[in-house]
Amino acid sequence: MAGGVKRFIKANNFHWVTFRKYWKNSSKSELLVDVLVPLIVSTAFLAGSSFFISEFGSLINKFRDLSGQVIAAISILAGFNITSITVISAAGGQHEEFKKREVDGQNLFDALIVFFTWAVIIQLTVVMLSIFLFYLGSLLPDSFQMDIPIWGWCCAIVWLTLTIHSIFISLRNIKTLYLFVTYKPEEPTKIPPSGR
Repeated sequence: MAGGVKRFIKANNFHWVTFRKYWKNSSKSELLVDVLVPLIVSTAFLAGSSFFISEFGSLINKFRDLSGQVIAAISILAGFNITSITVISAAGGQHEEFKKREVDGQNLFDALIVFFTWAVIIQLTVVMLSIFLFYLGSLLPDSFQMDIPIWGWCCAIVWLTLTIHSIFISLRNIKTLYLFVTYKPEEPTKIPPSGR
């Protein structure tokens, strides 16, 4: 039984392994923009919304309306990131040197793939949460009235933070894809012949 549980965990820990690699390969400034800024923006946005939304049903309905648009937009971004992984993996020619390049013992190609893979994982997670929110809002009766509990605000902050986080990662990945596609290997320095 214990062996089966270990095999199950090992077979399904891809998300956590990718997250650890993403965290390890990101610089402090990248993590600041990718994680902290979305958290601050979503917290500020929901704090402002708390002045206008006081009932739990109303909050869920607002997020239900927003989640439909988020599903469409984030699905497009996930498609972009999946296509980018394919382009990067299939690139040959001058990019072969890049695929072998290492900095501080870390393969740059592996780090590049991790960024795109993490973006896909987080975007599919946002899509799943958005589908759940959409159906939760659809099942809620119109007469439902209740003050918004703290956990309701916390769930809203997590969902909005993940949504903004996935957009910011895709923006970074666009820049990374551009740098990869336009990559030119450094030419060896030529020593000019000495004049006589």
